[in-house]
Amino acid sequence: MLRRRTVLQGAVAGVLLTGCSGEEQATGPTTSPENPFGVSGDSALEVVVSEEYGGYAAPQYRKKYPHANVAATPTKQLRDLLQSRFAAGSPPDVVLNTGDKALATNRLVADNHLADLQPLLDAGSWENTGRPVKEALLPGMLDAGRYDGTLRALNYIAAVYGFWYSAKLFEKHSWDVPRTWPELLALGTEMKAARVGPFTYAGVHPYYVFEAVLTLAAKTGGHDVVKRIDNLEDRAWGDESVTRAIAAFGELTKRGLIAQGSSQLDHIGSQTKLMTSKAGLLPCGNWLENEMKAVIPQNFGLTMFGIPPIDTSSALPRGLHVAPTAPLLVPEKAKNRAGGFEYLRAMLSKDVAAQVTAESNQLTVVRGAADGLEISTALRSARDLLTAAGDQTITWYFADWYRELGKAAGDVTGQFLAGGLSAGEWTARIQAAADKVKQDKAVTKFHRD
Repeated sequence: MLRRRTVLQGAVAGVLLTGCSGEEQATGPTTSPENPFGVSGDSALEVVVSEEYGGYAAPQYRKKYPHANVAATPTKQLRDLLQSRFAAGSPPDVVLNTGDKALATNRLVADNHLADLQPLLDAGSWENTGRPVKEALLPGMLDAGRYDGTLRALNYIAAVYGFWYSAKLFEKHSWDVPRTWPELLALGTEMKAARVGPFTYAGVHPYYVFEAVLTLAAKTGGHDVVKRIDNLEDRAWGDESVTRAIAAFGELTKRGLIAQGSSQLDHIGSQTKLMTSKAGLLPCGNWLENEMKAVIPQNFGLTMFGIPPIDTSSALPRGLHVAPTAPLLVPEKAKNRAGGFEYLRAMLSKDVAAQVTAESNQLTVVRGAADGLEISTALRSARDLLTAAGDQTITWYFADWYRELGKAAGDVTGQFLAGGLSAGEWTARIQAAADKVKQDKAVTKFHRD
């Protein structure tokens, strides 16, 4: 459970809807398993979304409530268009809150503008009223939207992180996907002999490779490793699992397994190096395919594998870093709040979630929604890793809570991989940055249970 936390915001462009919401009937219908929130079938519903997929539940809602006027239109100006409406007490009924112009979710919570979504979790799911919505969701995906223990935002998209490679290149050289870190180092040596820069990363944006380091640390020592880091506990960065993880990545530098020039590359440069087979491995999230789809070579076989554990004693051998993003919100003062809950219930149906995956090439937090879909090799590999991870999904929040600490962790990791710091110096510098945050009384502190 999280207390007073800032929800992760997805970095995607947005959409709005215009329209008017009708007042709910003073004596609306009674609740039932099929209508758990007592929706009035003729009340208008206003849905404001920052991605078009946020409107995909409208047909299901209209089918169930044919007399309701449901409006959903895209906009990229969420903050500009909605901030004043929240302040005036006339918000829409549903908001998908992502993008550069997203609303500050923590501010909305502080101002009591967001409804408690627990009734949604307890209600029966859209397809099966005997199964609560909360049981239809992937494990570990709700905490990102909890504030003081209350769910105020439901993050809809699951961003999966791992190492990417070309299946075509691996097949050409008869390379196997490494199952342990020693196997990864051996693979890097083979790649180097084949004149393929084994490992690349975005040196200009080193947080991406830091993400891989912390994932390896959590796989090694378990969930408590990142919980202690999130909670700014003393000497958390000196945990043996963390020091083993950074030492493991240090072997890439020591053995010359990092592609030349990686420390100077931005994210597009490092991704291009992978696409042109000048590098064999790249740490990144599963948005990679969407971002590079125009330049991915034919039959490239873009595929993700999970960061291999250091050895067979890992606490989370299937551990996978998953960041729930794209928060769905129901305003406390929505004119049709019951309809807002019902709309989210439809969004969390398998049919709608499957459509979102099929059309946006992203995974959702709905359990099994992407199963059986004809999707790309890249997305299928991420989906299969997410399914296999089960309750071993890894999440952390400190980089969002304390942005300067997150930036420091990335910057120091970049310096380390470029050969500018020792592992001990890496640990000391990040721990010092964490201690500075902890001791600063002007910084609001957050806690994770």
